[in-house]
Amino acid sequence: MKKLSLFILFTACAAHGTALPEAAKIDSLLVADWQKNGLKANAPATDDVLVRRLYLDIAGLIPTVAERQEFISSNDPQKRAKLIDTLLGSDGYTSHLFNYWADVLRLTDNTKGRITAEAYEEWMKKELKANTPYDQLVKKLLTTEGGVWDSGSIGFYQRDENKLDHLAYTVQVFLGTSIVCAQCHNHPFDKWTQMDYYSMAAFTYGMDTKSGGVNEIKLPKRPQAGKQLPEALAKMSPKERKAYMKEHPEEIAKLRKETKKPSVDSADMKEVRNTLSDIMKPLRYTSVTNRDGKLPALPHDYKYDDGKPGQTIEARAIFGHDAKPKEGQTRVQAFAEWMTSPDNPRFTTVIVNRMWKKVFGLGLIEPVDEMTDSTVPSNPALMDYLTQLMVEKKYSLKSFLRVLYNTDTYQRATGTQEIALGETSHFTGPMLRRMSAEQVWDSMITLTKGNVDGAVDDENQRLHQYLDDLSMFLGTMKEKGPEGILAAAKVGMEQRKANDKKLDELRAKMTEQKEKGDASPADAKALANAANKLRREAANNLLTNLVGEDRAEALIKGYNPQKQQQVKRPTLDKAVIATMSREQRKKVMKDASNITMTSRASELPSPARPGHFLRTFGQSDREVIENASEDASVPQALTLLNGPVIQSLTSPISQLSQQLAKAGAPDQKVALLYEALLSRRPTNNERATLDGVIHERGANAIEDITHALITGSQFLFIQ
Repeated sequence: MKKLSLFILFTACAAHGTALPEAAKIDSLLVADWQKNGLKANAPATDDVLVRRLYLDIAGLIPTVAERQEFISSNDPQKRAKLIDTLLGSDGYTSHLFNYWADVLRLTDNTKGRITAEAYEEWMKKELKANTPYDQLVKKLLTTEGGVWDSGSIGFYQRDENKLDHLAYTVQVFLGTSIVCAQCHNHPFDKWTQMDYYSMAAFTYGMDTKSGGVNEIKLPKRPQAGKQLPEALAKMSPKERKAYMKEHPEEIAKLRKETKKPSVDSADMKEVRNTLSDIMKPLRYTSVTNRDGKLPALPHDYKYDDGKPGQTIEARAIFGHDAKPKEGQTRVQAFAEWMTSPDNPRFTTVIVNRMWKKVFGLGLIEPVDEMTDSTVPSNPALMDYLTQLMVEKKYSLKSFLRVLYNTDTYQRATGTQEIALGETSHFTGPMLRRMSAEQVWDSMITLTKGNVDGAVDDENQRLHQYLDDLSMFLGTMKEKGPEGILAAAKVGMEQRKANDKKLDELRAKMTEQKEKGDASPADAKALANAANKLRREAANNLLTNLVGEDRAEALIKGYNPQKQQQVKRPTLDKAVIATMSREQRKKVMKDASNITMTSRASELPSPARPGHFLRTFGQSDREVIENASEDASVPQALTLLNGPVIQSLTSPISQLSQQLAKAGAPDQKVALLYEALLSRRPTNNERATLDGVIHERGANAIEDITHALITGSQFLFIQ
């Protein structure tokens, strides 16, 4: 019986064109599990179903009508495998996989370091496009340091200011283990102690994210005199020096008389530091420095007998082999090497489980990030093989996913029965899933504009120009040093003093008005605006003195990402234009400026603002790991019925509308709608029903059918 089942399986693989022995091995392990549990495989998926599923699962969007027709009309027995390879090599794959990692790593633009956040996102897209091996990608993130102009990967540490929180996220994402409870007390449901938590945190505790501001420039805290203290006096402690000065007043008086007056007095030095702080603001949150000697200390309320409050904790791995630094290694480098090692008991298992869930809809271990020592996969033999396969593929996610998509099991019909919590899935086919918010948005883009993947990984030239300016600025400041900076500051000192005098006069006037009861909110706003203007003036003058007028202008201008977003003028098919009146053409071109669907979800702010289509459909707020929702809601239905996105779709400008205009008879238009939205032709029963709709609704029938399909489960679900 077993041999017969395997024969049937391999025959099915050959029929589908599956030529990967690794995929066949996975199928055989699944078949063995089905036989053990008295199950049968789901029916094979049709080409119509599979082409849509592959586009959505790999590229994150539905295929265009032309892409669907090209696949369906092909008689090549290897067409499925070839389509998988084409999609894995596309920019759509990069875009879709980026959306996945944006959820997992909580990538967000809504941070204090907006520039670093954008550079981090761009860096991640480039790494995914280059198919950087997963273990190397994680190593790069863990060991990153320097300025954002060196690598956007520093955004990994800049994402969380709290280093202890960052450690919890890191372990949860890459090791599938939730230890966050142990940050405050011993874990109530697992073996991790608070001491374990601080021992792990010690590996990354020295990654300083607060450098990059005025502290990068070592200005003297007090004005420096022309003559320094005698060497013997300088070596004394403050207490010893105070006693010496008390015992030798004549010697100290003589020393003070001989010492030259400081070149900058205390008031001027304070002004310099304040102004310098203003011009250095863009450099905040733009660098990470590894201060390897810095270690965490137990909290003041530590209550366990294995340590004392305030005790400094050394780094120690809490499971697996030791993670001690080798000669010349930092603690972080040792940690990265330990974490990504194939010998680590969880690293490979976690990424395998994540990728399996991404393809089949459910992990072999659920939840994917709450593994314990007692966790057992639903199919242990399959998990063992998959971890071995990931190592053999040298952690190439693309190569690993290629195997999964080529399995006969993936290319079967979806399972429609929901797996209850605690029950075991035996994967007789992939799970039926609802599209993510990004998949819905990107599919709408496909219907409205066609394939826009050519612009997915365009480098943000404005961002890189600004990063170059920041790098130049910091280099100039370090090159000039404290003496050069003070010299440049002296040039505009009188102007700054005059500005301060004006500001004092404004404040005095405001105080007088308040005492008389004449002050108003408008007066307060005017004072604030005047103060800001004077401060900017002082900072800009100092910046010009330091780097020159041309470079200063670029830094003052700053970085405005909104200026990068340009909506291209829509193009209309000549045949469509011929059917419009002059007034209709004018209205269409005017409405084009209001169309918001210009880019894939991966190219929009991360996450989208509240109220945006993506957030309405459940996009993660990036506050919690994988915090997206796939639940249906009334606002979603209303958005699809009459929101701006559906208006863009039904506009004469959209690609779908232009295709419909050329489709001819109503039944041909209906067939086109089904191909565009569902990647299939209507069934005979559907045709009969739709003929009645066309007869009853006339000119409004096509729009009615469009709304019915776009809001239906067949569009929103991945079959």
